[in-house]
Amino acid sequence: MANHCFYHHLPPRFPCKSVAVQPLNMVFVRPLKSPFLPLYSEKFNVSNHVTVTSSESSCSLKFQKSEDNPIQKRSSKPLLTDNKPLVSFSASNNVIRGCVEDGLFDDAIGVYLKMLVDGVPVEGFRYFPCLIKAFGELCDLDKGRQIHGHVLKLGVLDDVSAVNSLLNVYWKCGAVEDALQMFEKMPDADLVSWNTMITGFQKSMDYIRSLMFFRSMVWEFGIYPNRVACVSSILTCSSLQLLTHGREVHGVVVKTGLDVDEFLVSSLIEMYMKCGSIRNAENVFNSIIDKGSIRGNAVIWNVMISGYVSNVCFAQASMLFIKMMVYGIKPDYSTMVSLFSLCSESQDIEFGKQIHGFIFKFGFKNNVRIETALLDMYLKCGYMENGLKIFRRSQNRNLVMWSAVISNYSQIGCSTKALELFYEYEMEDGLADSGILVAVLRACSSLILKPEGMQIHGLATKLGFVSEVFVGSALVDLYAKCRNMECSKKVFLRLSQRDMVSWNALICGYTQDESAYEALKAFHDMQLEEVRPNTVTIACILSVCAHLSVMSLCKEVHGYLIRQGLQTTVLVNNSLIATYAKCGDINSSLHIFEKMAERNDVSWNSIILGMGMHGRTDEMIVLFDKMVASGIKPDHLTFTAILSACSHAGRVDEGRKYFKSMVEDFNLKPELEQYTCMVDLLGRAGHLNQAYDLIMAMPCTPDDRIWGSLLGSCKSHGDEMLAAIVADHIFKLDPSSVGYRVLLANLYENFGKGREGSKVRSEIKDLGLKKKPGCSWIEVDNNFHIFTAGDRSHSQSDEIYAAVEGLTSEIQRAGYIPQIY
Repeated sequence: MANHCFYHHLPPRFPCKSVAVQPLNMVFVRPLKSPFLPLYSEKFNVSNHVTVTSSESSCSLKFQKSEDNPIQKRSSKPLLTDNKPLVSFSASNNVIRGCVEDGLFDDAIGVYLKMLVDGVPVEGFRYFPCLIKAFGELCDLDKGRQIHGHVLKLGVLDDVSAVNSLLNVYWKCGAVEDALQMFEKMPDADLVSWNTMITGFQKSMDYIRSLMFFRSMVWEFGIYPNRVACVSSILTCSSLQLLTHGREVHGVVVKTGLDVDEFLVSSLIEMYMKCGSIRNAENVFNSIIDKGSIRGNAVIWNVMISGYVSNVCFAQASMLFIKMMVYGIKPDYSTMVSLFSLCSESQDIEFGKQIHGFIFKFGFKNNVRIETALLDMYLKCGYMENGLKIFRRSQNRNLVMWSAVISNYSQIGCSTKALELFYEYEMEDGLADSGILVAVLRACSSLILKPEGMQIHGLATKLGFVSEVFVGSALVDLYAKCRNMECSKKVFLRLSQRDMVSWNALICGYTQDESAYEALKAFHDMQLEEVRPNTVTIACILSVCAHLSVMSLCKEVHGYLIRQGLQTTVLVNNSLIATYAKCGDINSSLHIFEKMAERNDVSWNSIILGMGMHGRTDEMIVLFDKMVASGIKPDHLTFTAILSACSHAGRVDEGRKYFKSMVEDFNLKPELEQYTCMVDLLGRAGHLNQAYDLIMAMPCTPDDRIWGSLLGSCKSHGDEMLAAIVADHIFKLDPSSVGYRVLLANLYENFGKGREGSKVRSEIKDLGLKKKPGCSWIEVDNNFHIFTAGDRSHSQSDEIYAAVEGLTSEIQRAGYIPQIY
């Protein structure tokens, strides 16, 4: 219908002049000058059909003359008889209208087709808007265009009601441009026309155009809106959180006297709450609460309570519920769900238990929505057994309840239990949704269960969820946690849509895998796709900078953070402190730390560790005392940083004091990491026997690192006998250790025992062990220079080695004896 289907192309009315019976296979309605289009072919498939043609045009309507019409069989108003005309023309009008009013749209269309079969002249038919509405309810664009062409030919479109019905047909079929073009051709659009367009755009989530049409109707055409247009515009402002425009619509509502309409009042309150304007919502609520006819409407109270909860105003929500009870207004299901949500968010289990009691009082015990919210509340508050007990006892267990219980167990770290529940769900109900799959994949990620994760991956593929962004992001994270970045990247690239979560999963995966280049490239690609990074992204990239110890890159990321206006959360500030410290700029770390408005234990640990790394032990100890004074309890990481700093500074007594304080003052049981620091502290100071005794007496099993620390001290202090004992322990733990064997060989050679040293080196050769060459790099004028032991590939290698030989000669003249490792 390119040119003939809109309002200003109205053909003359025509009578149906001839009837001819022809055997056809389909029922057709053909608009003017258009090819035949099928209409209801599946409903009218009997051999005898009738063609109604007009001698005044080339248009024809083809339909079935049936002796066993299925529509007659299903009609609740069987006013037709086989092969007999309708009782009367007026009766047919009333039947069609009645069918549409009763929702019997197929019946209404069947009656109209029967009228055409019987040769009833339809020019006088009065209920074309009803008939068009029946076609609209089919939500079939082709059939909608067919009835459009039919009424266009009959000249019915001079009736604005019929045009409005056609507008509604196109909106129901999602044909936005057809509806817009038809509206633009209307010479006299009425309030219903505007309402249809405003509501259509709003329901299609084209919120901007919906609001533009509302403004145009009111301010350009001077048409005051009714309840329908106002509700749609308020919902639009609510969806986009447009507070200013919402207040404008509110003004129109007041001006038109609709501010006492209960549905509009609840819509206004919801809009203000979603925009975060709590005071305006309270003003609307207080303006109508004294009106007896409205006060008893529980929906308005529910909207207020829900709004308070969503804006984290938990006390106000609780008080409003109490006020609701004082007024004698009975809460409904939505009230209970909002209150349980309040308890979940505020972690107020005691208030939640009281609300639980109201369920029995008001008879809501077996409502599935309330049961789901109730078990979710107990689970989120950490009362897992209570939540699971409610779940087990429920007779309404559905997909949502299963998803709630599995997701909550996964989120609190009970991953094994989450997997058990998932397998139980598969046995009981079968098919999972995307929410359950995401929860189970997270459980597999936390437990690093790649085989089980691959099974879930196969299930997600089978169910068609694998390209869905949430499931896909969870799969990317799973494979990244399992150190399979190749699979992680493949899943990522196959996602139909990549959001911030999926990009973060990939970038964090590369960071954990120490694939610095790939992480930085992914960060660059993320910006090319115009996906805005968040604080998690920045924290991962800063970890890359810290790993590379590249100052310029750290400053670039910090500058990007400031330019983009990204919120500097505690997470980001902690990452900046650690990164600047590892890149050699401890002053910047200290500056960021001092400017932080909020600090957690990670903040203190990061700055204490940084100070220790840079040898500023006195300042580190002062910071530790401030940490304790601020009320933050030190943890194992704190003492690892302090003991390590004391070790490198040679402060044996202070190290012993803090090791003792860790146990006695802070009730922390030392772990292997702290014992390793103490062994290193004692070994560097020459207390080798004490270090050995500490290893033998400690409750945890020693590893090769703690023995290796003592072996290095034995070499430094020349204790050959203890070195042999320590080396024996190392080689039992790690027979393939090449670094410690080289260290032992050097130790023997330093003692003048070349035979023993050669024996150790022969063992290295016989075992096929090779020491990885050392690698270091330096940043000069934003350029990186990488050096590997024995490598002469650098473009300035001759000058570099000449400088090294010159420095070696100078330190030898100063009395230093170089040791070859």
